[in-house]
Amino acid sequence: MNLREALRNKKQSLSTMNYQANAWQVYGEETLVLFYADWEFTSANLDKLLDYLSLVDKLVVALPSESSDDTLFRIANLQVVDGIVLYDSVESCMEGFSSAKFAFEGTSAPSVAADLKARILAL
Repeated sequence: MNLREALRNKKQSLSTMNYQANAWQVYGEETLVLFYADWEFTSANLDKLLDYLSLVDKLVVALPSESSDDTLFRIANLQVVDGIVLYDSVESCMEGFSSAKFAFEGTSAPSVAADLKARILAL
C-alpha cells in the first residue's frame, strides 16, 4: 500500500469504521469519535486533537457529509487521526458505533439514549 492509498483508507463508511473500532477494542484500544460541525485548520483545533488523543488510543474525526475534499485531505494527513467518517445526522452516526466514546467540537451533544450519553467525553 502506498501513501496515497493509506490516506484514502482513513475515510471509511460508518459500518466499516464501527467494525474497525470494535477490532481496536479487542486489542484493548479505546476509540473516540470527535464530531466537528465545521473543521478549520488552526493551531487551536490541532491542540484539541492532541488533548483528545491523550484520553484514548484511537481518534476518529466525524465531519458533515458536505465537507470539502480539501478538508478531508488535510485531516487525512494528520498523523494523530486514525480515521474519518462522514455523517448526515449526528444521532444516527452515534448509533452506528457500538463501543466508541464521543466528543463534540463546534456542535452540541444531541439528545440520545442514556447508554450513548454515558460514552460522551468533554474536555
